[in-house]
Amino acid sequence: MATTVKAIYLDVGGPLVDDSGLDEYWNEHLLRTLPGLIGREVTLEEIETANRQSIRSYTPSLYSGTIWRLVQPDKEKFKVLRADFDRLDLSQFFKLRPEAEEVLSELSMKYTLAIAANQPQSTADFLERHGIMKHFAFRQMSGELPYSKPDFRFFIYIADQLGIPLTESVMVGDRQDNDIAPAKRLRMRAVRYLTGSHREQEVRMPNEMPDCQIKSLKELPRAINDLLS
Repeated sequence: MATTVKAIYLDVGGPLVDDSGLDEYWNEHLLRTLPGLIGREVTLEEIETANRQSIRSYTPSLYSGTIWRLVQPDKEKFKVLRADFDRLDLSQFFKLRPEAEEVLSELSMKYTLAIAANQPQSTADFLERHGIMKHFAFRQMSGELPYSKPDFRFFIYIADQLGIPLTESVMVGDRQDNDIAPAKRLRMRAVRYLTGSHREQEVRMPNEMPDCQIKSLKELPRAINDLLS
C-alpha cells in the first residue's frame, strides 16, 4: 500500500460534531410514540437493546434498524416512524467540536479534505454557518448523492471528484461498519474515532481493522503523521 496521503475523508457525526443529543431525543420520541402505535408500553431498556442489536448487525441506518426491530413485521408502522425521523432537522442536535476549526485549518494546509457523511443538506448548512466548510474541497452530503455509506460507490465517487486515488486517502469516522470497513476494503487508510453509540462496535475481520484509533479530534493530525512513518 502506498505510504503517501493526499486526501482525508471526514465523517461529520462523531469526528466533527457531537450528535449524542439526537440519540437521546429519538429514544424519548420512541418511548412516547410506540405505545399508541403498537398497543403496548415500551421501556427504554427495550429501545436500547434494539439499538445495540442494530449496531452489532452492521445495520447501515441505526434508526431504521431499531424502528424495524420494534415494529416488525408491520411495514406501515415502520414507515410512520421513519417519516418522523426524516422530518427532523438533524443539525439542531449538533454541537461542533471546539477544536474543529484549528484541526481542519492545520490539516487543510497539507491535505485535500472531503466530507464523507450520510447526512442531509441541512448538515452542510450547519457547517457553513460555523465557518468550517471552507476547509473542504468536497462538500456534498449523501443526501445530494446517488450513493451513501457503506456503499463502495460513495467513496469511489468522492475520489473521482477529487482526482486522488483511494489508496492515497484516509477515512476518519466513528463507525466500524459504515466508515472503517468499506474504506479498508477499498485499500484506504482508516482512523477510527471512538465516540458515541458505535464506539463498542466490533471489527468483523482482520482486513477491516482501522490503522489507528483516536478519542479526540485533537489527536488526528498526529495520527495522520504516524500513518506516514
